[in-house]
Amino acid sequence: MLTIPLPLQRTKAVKAAHIWFATKPRPADALNLAYYYHCKFTGPVKGFERHAKFTKLVNVDRTDDAIQKDFRKNTQYEVRRAQKEGLAFSLVDNADVFLQFYNGFAATKDMEEMDAKILRAYWPHLAVTQMTNAAEVLVMHCYVMDKSAGRATLWHSASQFRGADGEDAQQRRNLIGRANRLLHFRDMTWLREQGFKTYDFGGYAANTTDPALQHINEFKDSFGGELVEESNYASAAITLLRRVKSAFKRGKK
Repeated sequence: MLTIPLPLQRTKAVKAAHIWFATKPRPADALNLAYYYHCKFTGPVKGFERHAKFTKLVNVDRTDDAIQKDFRKNTQYEVRRAQKEGLAFSLVDNADVFLQFYNGFAATKDMEEMDAKILRAYWPHLAVTQMTNAAEVLVMHCYVMDKSAGRATLWHSASQFRGADGEDAQQRRNLIGRANRLLHFRDMTWLREQGFKTYDFGGYAANTTDPALQHINEFKDSFGGELVEESNYASAAITLLRRVKSAFKRGKK
């Protein structure tokens, strides 16, 4: 289990925390600003608001061949092809490097930028990997790591946002797609080398009718793994705070 204290903008007197991989929330945390991620328990807990959390888990405590055998044929092919293209796997040890790359990617997707304070609070518990082509970063993956649980969860991912023009654009997108698949596979093998047993894709939109989310699900399904239901829990204190903030925003309109 990981407990990550979070900075609050307005006061240091009240503590907030993200808690990962607990079996079940602690009753005493109902009065704290606590949010639990990926709990194994799937029932109601007094003092907490439950949100169902589905994800895909891959057993990486196996040989490379055994891991790849569960990949779909096209993913196996894409990984093999990427392995022949001279792409390089490495770790990122600078939070600002990842922050800059991610926020550049987010801007092209109309996504929110990452909060630098939250990233720095998480940083001691993160691993960031990248796949490069001739020193150009193509893809980065960021994981929440719990060695005691033997589990790493994909928290954020980002790909190169500076695209080619004209006829080269599709070839570049294809290369980035292959690099992304290869990076997932290399992440799995690297995690195994570090003593981890479970690779977590970080989420799965079960029963969605959204075509974009269905496409993401299909990508994750292409790596095999087991679909599981877990729980995220928001404490009563967090739920109340969110409602107050929401009411305040409505009042200002």
